[in-house]
Amino acid sequence: WNDTGVNAVVQLGDLIDGCNRQADASKTALQAVLSVLERSIVRRFDLIGNHELYNIRRPELPTSGLNCFGADGLTYYAVHIGSHWEAIFLDPYEFALIGFPMDHPNYLRAKSVIEQHNPQVFKDDGPPDWFSGLPEEKHRYVPFNGSVSPEQLAWLEKALVQAAADGRRTLIFTHIPLFRPATKPKTTVWNCDELLAVIHRHTDTVVAVLAGHDHEGGYAVDPVGVHHITMNSALTANVGTDCFAILELYNDGWARFVAHGRACVESGTCGQGQAYPELLLTRGEGNNEAPLAQLVAMGFDRDVALAALESAAGDVNAAVSILSG
Repeated sequence: WNDTGVNAVVQLGDLIDGCNRQADASKTALQAVLSVLERSIVRRFDLIGNHELYNIRRPELPTSGLNCFGADGLTYYAVHIGSHWEAIFLDPYEFALIGFPMDHPNYLRAKSVIEQHNPQVFKDDGPPDWFSGLPEEKHRYVPFNGSVSPEQLAWLEKALVQAAADGRRTLIFTHIPLFRPATKPKTTVWNCDELLAVIHRHTDTVVAVLAGHDHEGGYAVDPVGVHHITMNSALTANVGTDCFAILELYNDGWARFVAHGRACVESGTCGQGQAYPELLLTRGEGNNEAPLAQLVAMGFDRDVALAALESAAGDVNAAVSILSG
């Protein structure tokens, strides 16, 4: 990253495994990983994942070494990225069964949600099968997921309004995915529908949502044209290979997701499908559209874009390089 010259690093959560807690190795494991990440010379943003919360109680997060707080001390916040982009970081475990004492109001709120949608989670007769007999649309209501509060939803609305007023395009980062076709039914935020409703009111502003959590990854464009990228876990990569991506953000409102290794693969393939070497993130356009339509959606003149495509023998990524050069 230092050699590439990135402006920021985003770590999507699950930095260490939950098994470290049982081995009484949480602090040692976290420090081992942070000692590598801290070599980055640019600012780093760490998302809160379920495995962080298996190892670290929320009151301990401020002193953990993780950079998961905004300037106001909240775990959801927005920052400027360059002069034309806004990055929004969500906390999808604000209501959750992990990270809180069992008498905490946020734990009790989460317990109420699970009791309503999937009460077998709290069975006393041995380890439950959380999904047994559960309709697929309720698979998300399990303890390794969580939800955002009404306050966070209201904050997100205001943040997107402000980004639009400032003329900034927006990327949203969340550990848990929001859009089921980009992941699995069991790995989405409990109240993902409410979050998507907010996002879909600001489709002129939001370009993409990037998430982790589902180790096998996925990608989809939702009905209003927002891109949803679920990145593969590094645990799925072969030893000695990469599993990360670099986002190139352009001032005219589009971005390019450049994968290093199997950073994102086709949804619904258990991680074994086609790996995307690049994804072009333009409003309202998927990566299966005609190349000329993609370039025009990015703001390039149609005739100039057509000439670039002809020079690039129809390769849209090569055409983008020609047009951007």
